[in-house]
Amino acid sequence: MSPRHVVVLGAGAAGVGTARTLASRGDTRVTLVARSDETPYTRMLIPGVAFGPLPPEAVALPLPEVDLVADTAHGVDVAARELRLASGSRLGYDALVVATGSRPRGLPPGLPGGAEARAAGLVHGLHTLADAVRLRERLAGLAAPARIAILGGGVIAAETATKLQTAGHTVTLVARSRVPGVAAFGAPVAERLAAEHRARVRTRFGRTVEAIAVVDDGVALELDGGERVAADLVLLALGTEPAAPDPWPDGVDVDGRLRAEAPDVFAAGGVAVHHDEVLGSWRIDHWEDAAAQGMHAARSVLHAFGVGEDPGVYLPRSSYLATVHGLVVSGVGAPACGRPRLDESEELVVRHELHGRIVGVSGIGAVGTVLQWSPRLH
Repeated sequence: MSPRHVVVLGAGAAGVGTARTLASRGDTRVTLVARSDETPYTRMLIPGVAFGPLPPEAVALPLPEVDLVADTAHGVDVAARELRLASGSRLGYDALVVATGSRPRGLPPGLPGGAEARAAGLVHGLHTLADAVRLRERLAGLAAPARIAILGGGVIAAETATKLQTAGHTVTLVARSRVPGVAAFGAPVAERLAAEHRARVRTRFGRTVEAIAVVDDGVALELDGGERVAADLVLLALGTEPAAPDPWPDGVDVDGRLRAEAPDVFAAGGVAVHHDEVLGSWRIDHWEDAAAQGMHAARSVLHAFGVGEDPGVYLPRSSYLATVHGLVVSGVGAPACGRPRLDESEELVVRHELHGRIVGVSGIGAVGTVLQWSPRLH
Protein backbone atom coordinates (compact mmCIF):
# COMPACT_ATOMS: atom_id res chain seq x y z
CA MET A 1 0.00 0.00 0.00
CA SER A 2 1.41 3.42 -0.99
CA PRO A 3 1.90 6.02 1.77
CA ARG A 4 -0.99 8.36 2.48
CA HIS A 5 -0.43 11.77 0.90
CA VAL A 6 -0.78 14.83 3.13
CA VAL A 7 -0.68 18.23 1.45
CA VAL A 8 0.20 21.15 3.73
CA LEU A 9 -0.90 24.45 2.25
CA GLY A 10 1.22 27.28 3.60
CA ALA A 11 4.90 27.44 4.58
CA GLY A 12 4.80 29.60 7.69
CA ALA A 13 4.90 28.56 11.34
CA ALA A 14 1.77 26.38 11.22
CA GLY A 15 2.57 24.75 7.89
CA VAL A 16 6.17 23.97 8.76
CA GLY A 17 5.11 22.71 12.20
CA THR A 18 2.69 20.31 10.51
CA ALA A 19 5.18 19.14 7.90
CA ARG A 20 8.00 18.68 10.38
CA THR A 21 5.82 16.53 12.66
CA LEU A 22 4.88 14.28 9.74
CA ALA A 23 8.28 14.22 8.00
CA SER A 24 9.92 11.49 10.05
CA ARG A 25 7.22 8.90 9.34
CA GLY A 26 7.72 6.31 6.63
CA ASP A 27 3.98 5.76 6.21
CA THR A 28 3.14 9.32 5.18
CA ARG A 29 4.12 11.33 2.12
CA VAL A 30 4.15 15.09 2.71
CA THR A 31 3.99 17.92 0.17
CA LEU A 32 4.46 21.47 1.45
CA VAL A 33 2.93 24.11 -0.83
CA ALA A 34 4.37 27.63 -0.62
CA ARG A 35 3.55 30.74 -2.60
CA SER A 36 5.12 31.14 -6.03
CA ASP A 37 8.56 32.83 -6.00
CA GLU A 38 8.61 33.08 -2.20
CA THR A 39 11.25 31.65 0.09
CA PRO A 40 9.61 30.72 3.42
CA TYR A 41 10.74 32.96 6.25
CA THR A 42 10.28 33.45 9.99
CA ARG A 43 7.71 36.24 10.26
CA MET A 44 8.53 37.08 13.89
CA LEU A 45 12.01 38.20 12.76
CA ILE A 46 10.98 40.70 10.08
CA PRO A 47 11.19 43.74 12.42
CA GLY A 48 14.92 43.02 12.52
CA VAL A 49 14.97 43.50 8.75
CA ALA A 50 12.84 46.65 8.83
CA PHE A 51 14.57 48.39 11.75
CA GLY A 52 17.77 46.48 12.39
CA PRO A 53 20.81 44.94 10.76
CA LEU A 54 19.30 41.65 9.59
CA PRO A 55 19.56 40.98 5.85
CA PRO A 56 16.46 39.36 4.32
CA GLU A 57 18.23 36.04 3.80
CA ALA A 58 18.90 35.78 7.55
CA VAL A 59 15.23 35.16 8.31
CA ALA A 60 14.81 32.21 5.95
CA LEU A 61 12.82 29.43 7.62
CA PRO A 62 14.53 26.01 7.74
CA LEU A 63 12.26 23.43 6.13
CA PRO A 64 11.87 19.74 6.88
CA GLU A 65 12.81 17.14 4.27
CA VAL A 66 9.50 16.96 2.42
CA ASP A 67 8.42 17.69 -1.14
CA LEU A 68 8.24 21.47 -1.66
CA VAL A 69 6.00 23.02 -4.32
CA ALA A 70 6.34 26.78 -4.88
CA ASP A 71 3.05 27.37 -6.68
CA THR A 72 0.36 29.58 -5.15
CA ALA A 73 -2.93 27.78 -4.51
CA HIS A 74 -5.94 29.46 -6.09
CA GLY A 75 -8.48 27.21 -4.43
CA VAL A 76 -9.40 23.78 -3.15
CA ASP A 77 -11.82 21.36 -4.81
CA VAL A 78 -12.96 19.52 -1.69
CA ALA A 79 -15.13 17.06 -3.64
CA ALA A 80 -12.23 15.99 -5.89
CA ARG A 81 -9.64 16.35 -3.06
CA GLU A 82 -7.43 18.58 -5.19
CA LEU A 83 -5.65 21.92 -4.98
CA ARG A 84 -5.92 24.25 -7.98
CA LEU A 85 -2.52 25.90 -8.43
CA ALA A 86 -1.51 29.14 -10.15
CA SER A 87 0.42 27.22 -12.79
CA GLY A 88 -2.81 25.51 -13.87
CA SER A 89 -1.83 22.14 -12.43
CA ARG A 90 -3.75 20.25 -9.76
CA LEU A 91 -2.41 18.48 -6.71
CA GLY A 92 -4.38 15.66 -5.12
CA TYR A 93 -4.36 14.72 -1.45
CA ASP A 94 -5.58 12.14 1.03
CA ALA A 95 -5.60 14.81 3.74
CA LEU A 96 -5.14 18.56 3.51
CA VAL A 97 -3.91 20.94 6.22
CA VAL A 98 -4.71 24.58 5.43
CA ALA A 99 -2.07 26.79 7.07
CA THR A 100 -2.14 29.90 4.91
CA GLY A 101 -1.97 32.32 7.83
CA SER A 102 -3.35 35.84 7.76
CA ARG A 103 -3.35 39.08 5.84
CA PRO A 104 -3.08 42.56 7.39
CA ARG A 105 -6.10 44.80 7.59
CA GLY A 106 -5.69 47.83 5.39
CA LEU A 107 -7.15 51.30 5.41
CA PRO A 108 -10.95 51.35 5.53
CA PRO A 109 -12.41 50.96 2.03
CA GLY A 110 -13.44 54.28 0.59
CA LEU A 111 -11.37 56.35 3.03
CA PRO A 112 -10.92 59.71 1.27
CA GLY A 113 -7.36 59.99 -0.04
CA GLY A 114 -6.37 56.50 1.07
CA ALA A 115 -5.78 55.06 -2.38
CA GLU A 116 -3.77 58.10 -3.45
CA ALA A 117 -1.55 57.98 -0.36
CA ARG A 118 -0.83 54.28 -0.85
CA ALA A 119 -0.10 54.78 -4.57
CA ALA A 120 2.37 57.52 -3.63
CA GLY A 121 4.24 55.10 -1.36
CA LEU A 122 3.29 56.98 1.79
CA VAL A 123 1.35 54.14 3.48
CA HIS A 124 3.17 50.94 4.47
CA GLY A 125 2.35 47.69 6.23
CA LEU A 126 4.68 45.55 8.34
CA HIS A 127 3.34 42.04 7.84
CA THR A 128 5.57 40.40 5.25
CA LEU A 129 9.27 40.26 4.48
CA ALA A 130 8.64 42.36 1.39
CA ASP A 131 6.97 44.97 3.64
CA ALA A 132 10.05 45.01 5.85
CA VAL A 133 12.46 45.50 2.96
CA ARG A 134 10.38 48.33 1.47
CA LEU A 135 10.04 50.01 4.85
CA ARG A 136 13.78 49.87 5.54
CA GLU A 137 14.51 51.43 2.16
CA ARG A 138 11.87 54.09 2.71
CA LEU A 139 13.17 55.01 6.18
CA ALA A 140 16.72 55.21 4.85
CA GLY A 141 15.57 57.80 2.31
CA LEU A 142 13.91 60.07 4.87
CA ALA A 143 15.65 62.88 6.69
CA ALA A 144 16.08 62.16 10.40
CA PRO A 145 14.15 62.57 12.51
CA ALA A 146 11.26 61.49 10.32
CA ARG A 147 7.62 62.02 11.29
CA ILE A 148 5.94 58.59 11.46
CA ALA A 149 2.24 58.04 12.11
CA ILE A 150 1.26 54.54 13.23
CA LEU A 151 -2.37 53.48 12.95
CA GLY A 152 -3.25 50.83 15.53
CA GLY A 153 -2.63 50.12 19.18
CA GLY A 154 -1.85 46.41 19.49
CA VAL A 155 1.42 44.56 19.97
CA ILE A 156 2.83 45.31 16.50
CA ALA A 157 1.97 49.00 16.79
CA ALA A 158 3.48 49.23 20.28
CA GLU A 159 6.74 47.49 19.35
CA THR A 160 7.07 49.49 16.14
CA ALA A 161 6.50 52.77 17.99
CA THR A 162 9.20 51.75 20.46
CA LYS A 163 11.78 50.93 17.76
CA LEU A 164 11.13 54.11 15.79
CA GLN A 165 11.16 56.35 18.88
CA THR A 166 14.43 54.75 20.03
CA ALA A 167 15.90 55.43 16.58
CA GLY A 168 15.13 59.13 17.04
CA HIS A 169 12.03 59.50 14.90
CA THR A 170 8.97 61.52 15.88
CA VAL A 171 6.13 59.03 16.33
CA THR A 172 2.40 59.65 16.53
CA LEU A 173 0.36 56.63 17.61
CA VAL A 174 -3.30 56.79 16.51
CA ALA A 175 -5.77 54.22 17.89
CA ARG A 176 -9.54 53.99 18.01
CA SER A 177 -9.49 52.66 21.57
CA ARG A 178 -8.90 55.05 24.45
CA VAL A 179 -6.81 52.33 26.11
CA PRO A 180 -5.32 50.18 23.33
CA GLY A 181 -4.60 46.53 24.12
CA VAL A 182 -7.29 45.94 26.77
CA ALA A 183 -8.73 42.97 24.88
CA ALA A 184 -5.34 41.33 24.50
CA PHE A 185 -3.69 42.08 27.83
CA GLY A 186 -6.40 43.15 30.26
CA ALA A 187 -6.90 46.66 31.59
CA PRO A 188 -4.01 46.80 34.13
CA VAL A 189 -1.33 45.93 31.56
CA ALA A 190 -2.91 48.00 28.77
CA GLU A 191 -3.23 51.06 31.00
CA ARG A 192 0.44 50.83 32.00
CA LEU A 193 1.50 50.58 28.35
CA ALA A 194 -0.75 53.50 27.39
CA ALA A 195 0.93 55.63 30.04
CA GLU A 196 4.35 54.69 28.68
CA HIS A 197 3.26 55.65 25.17
CA ARG A 198 1.98 59.02 26.36
CA ALA A 199 5.29 59.73 28.06
CA ARG A 200 7.45 58.86 25.06
CA VAL A 201 5.52 59.38 21.80
CA ARG A 202 2.63 61.51 20.61
CA THR A 203 -0.65 59.71 21.19
CA ARG A 204 -4.08 60.16 19.70
CA PHE A 205 -6.08 57.49 21.51
CA GLY A 206 -9.82 57.22 21.06
CA ARG A 207 -9.52 58.85 17.63
CA THR A 208 -10.29 57.76 14.07
CA VAL A 209 -8.84 58.79 10.72
CA GLU A 210 -11.48 60.37 8.48
CA ALA A 211 -9.29 61.30 5.50
CA ILE A 212 -5.70 61.28 4.21
CA ALA A 213 -4.23 63.96 2.00
CA VAL A 214 -0.98 63.77 0.03
CA VAL A 215 0.89 67.05 0.58
CA ASP A 216 4.22 68.43 -0.62
CA ASP A 217 6.18 67.21 2.41
CA GLY A 218 4.41 63.90 2.99
CA VAL A 219 0.91 63.16 4.14
CA ALA A 220 -1.70 64.76 6.40
CA LEU A 221 -4.13 62.67 8.42
CA GLU A 222 -7.45 64.28 9.24
CA LEU A 223 -8.80 62.92 12.52
CA ASP A 224 -12.31 63.11 13.87
CA GLY A 225 -12.87 66.55 15.33
CA GLY A 226 -10.84 68.21 12.58
CA GLU A 227 -7.30 67.78 13.95
CA ARG A 228 -4.61 67.20 11.32
CA VAL A 229 -1.50 65.10 11.90
CA ALA A 230 1.43 65.70 9.54
CA ALA A 231 3.68 62.74 8.72
CA ASP A 232 6.36 61.69 6.29
CA LEU A 233 5.07 58.13 6.40
CA VAL A 234 2.05 56.19 7.68
CA LEU A 235 2.45 52.64 9.04
CA LEU A 236 -0.53 50.32 9.35
CA ALA A 237 -0.81 48.01 12.38
CA LEU A 238 -4.55 47.40 12.37
CA GLY A 239 -4.54 43.66 13.05
CA THR A 240 -5.08 40.75 10.71
CA GLU A 241 -7.78 38.60 9.15
CA PRO A 242 -7.62 35.01 7.89
CA ALA A 243 -6.01 34.51 4.46
CA ALA A 244 -7.86 31.38 3.35
CA PRO A 245 -8.16 29.99 -0.18
CA ASP A 246 -11.49 29.36 -1.88
CA PRO A 247 -13.95 28.02 -0.64
CA TRP A 248 -13.19 29.60 2.75
CA PRO A 249 -13.32 33.39 2.30
CA ASP A 250 -13.57 34.12 6.04
CA GLY A 251 -11.15 31.54 7.42
CA VAL A 252 -11.52 27.83 8.03
CA ASP A 253 -13.84 26.87 10.88
CA VAL A 254 -12.36 24.00 12.89
CA ASP A 255 -13.39 21.84 15.81
CA GLY A 256 -11.26 21.03 18.84
CA ARG A 257 -9.07 18.63 16.87
CA LEU A 258 -8.55 21.24 14.13
CA ARG A 259 -10.80 19.39 11.68
CA ALA A 260 -12.79 21.40 9.13
CA GLU A 261 -16.26 20.46 7.94
CA ALA A 262 -14.91 19.27 4.57
CA PRO A 263 -13.77 15.61 4.62
CA ASP A 264 -10.10 15.10 5.54
CA VAL A 265 -9.41 18.83 5.71
CA PHE A 266 -7.73 20.37 8.76
CA ALA A 267 -6.53 23.92 9.48
CA ALA A 268 -3.99 25.51 11.80
CA GLY A 269 -2.58 28.92 12.63
CA GLY A 270 -3.90 32.34 11.77
CA VAL A 271 -6.31 30.98 9.14
CA ALA A 272 -8.13 28.71 11.61
CA VAL A 273 -11.27 29.92 13.38
CA HIS A 274 -11.78 27.79 16.47
CA HIS A 275 -15.02 26.83 18.17
CA ASP A 276 -14.92 24.98 21.49
CA GLU A 277 -16.86 24.68 24.73
CA VAL A 278 -14.25 26.42 26.85
CA LEU A 279 -13.33 29.52 24.83
CA GLY A 280 -16.21 29.83 22.38
CA SER A 281 -15.09 31.22 19.00
CA TRP A 282 -11.52 32.46 18.82
CA ARG A 283 -8.51 32.97 16.55
CA ILE A 284 -4.88 33.55 17.54
CA ASP A 285 -2.29 34.91 15.14
CA HIS A 286 1.15 34.68 16.68
CA TRP A 287 4.13 32.52 15.74
CA GLU A 288 4.45 30.15 18.69
CA ASP A 289 0.76 29.32 18.80
CA ALA A 290 0.65 28.78 15.04
CA ALA A 291 3.53 26.30 15.28
CA ALA A 292 1.79 24.48 18.14
CA GLN A 293 -1.44 24.29 16.15
CA GLY A 294 0.46 22.86 13.19
CA MET A 295 1.92 20.05 15.27
CA HIS A 296 -1.50 19.30 16.75
CA ALA A 297 -3.07 19.22 13.28
CA ALA A 298 -0.43 16.71 12.16
CA ARG A 299 -1.29 14.43 15.06
CA SER A 300 -5.00 14.76 14.25
CA VAL A 301 -4.26 13.73 10.65
CA LEU A 302 -2.35 10.65 11.81
CA HIS A 303 -5.20 9.74 14.15
CA ALA A 304 -7.66 10.09 11.27
CA PHE A 305 -5.48 7.71 9.23
CA GLY A 306 -5.59 5.21 12.10
CA VAL A 307 -1.83 5.34 12.72
CA GLY A 308 -1.64 7.68 15.70
CA GLU A 309 -3.20 8.40 19.06
CA ASP A 310 -6.01 10.92 19.45
CA PRO A 311 -4.28 14.21 20.34
CA GLY A 312 -7.40 15.49 22.09
CA VAL A 313 -8.78 19.01 21.98
CA TYR A 314 -6.39 21.83 21.15
CA LEU A 315 -6.26 24.62 23.74
CA PRO A 316 -3.83 27.53 23.41
CA ARG A 317 -0.99 27.50 25.91
CA SER A 318 1.80 29.08 23.86
CA SER A 319 3.70 32.11 25.10
CA TYR A 320 4.51 35.45 23.51
CA LEU A 321 6.83 38.27 24.44
CA ALA A 322 7.02 41.93 23.44
CA THR A 323 9.27 44.79 24.48
CA VAL A 324 7.53 48.16 24.73
CA HIS A 325 9.58 51.19 25.81
CA GLY A 326 11.90 48.97 27.82
CA LEU A 327 9.12 46.98 29.47
CA VAL A 328 8.91 43.25 28.78
CA VAL A 329 5.30 42.24 28.20
CA SER A 330 4.56 38.52 28.33
CA GLY A 331 1.53 36.32 27.96
CA VAL A 332 0.37 32.74 27.58
CA GLY A 333 -2.85 31.20 26.37
CA ALA A 334 -5.79 33.26 25.14
CA PRO A 335 -6.07 36.38 27.32
CA ALA A 336 -8.52 38.00 24.90
CA CYS A 337 -11.11 35.30 25.65
CA GLY A 338 -11.35 35.84 29.42
CA ARG A 339 -12.14 38.50 31.99
CA PRO A 340 -9.02 40.03 33.54
CA ARG A 341 -8.28 39.78 37.26
CA LEU A 342 -5.20 41.32 38.81
CA ASP A 343 -3.09 38.68 40.52
CA GLU A 344 -2.33 39.29 44.17
CA SER A 345 1.42 39.61 43.94
CA GLU A 346 4.08 42.29 43.88
CA GLU A 347 4.49 41.83 40.13
CA LEU A 348 2.04 43.12 37.52
CA VAL A 349 0.35 39.86 36.51
CA VAL A 350 -3.18 39.51 35.15
CA ARG A 351 -5.11 36.25 35.09
CA HIS A 352 -7.86 35.99 32.49
CA GLU A 353 -10.78 33.80 33.58
CA LEU A 354 -13.73 32.30 31.74
CA HIS A 355 -16.45 30.22 33.41
CA GLY A 356 -14.24 29.75 36.44
CA ARG A 357 -11.20 28.64 34.44
CA ILE A 358 -7.97 30.49 33.79
CA VAL A 359 -7.58 30.69 29.99
CA GLY A 360 -4.69 33.14 29.78
CA VAL A 361 -2.16 35.09 31.82
CA SER A 362 -0.38 38.34 30.94
CA GLY A 363 2.01 40.63 32.74
CA ILE A 364 4.78 43.22 32.68
CA GLY A 365 8.25 42.45 33.97
CA ALA A 366 7.12 39.08 35.27
CA VAL A 367 8.09 36.66 32.51
CA GLY A 368 8.88 33.74 34.80
CA THR A 369 5.65 34.10 36.76
CA VAL A 370 3.56 34.36 33.59
CA LEU A 371 5.19 31.50 31.70
CA GLN A 372 4.90 29.06 34.58
CA TRP A 373 1.13 29.15 34.08
CA SER A 374 1.37 27.59 30.61
CA PRO A 375 0.97 23.91 31.58
CA ARG A 376 -1.81 24.75 34.05
CA LEU A 377 -4.15 26.69 31.76
CA HIS A 378 -7.72 25.52 31.28
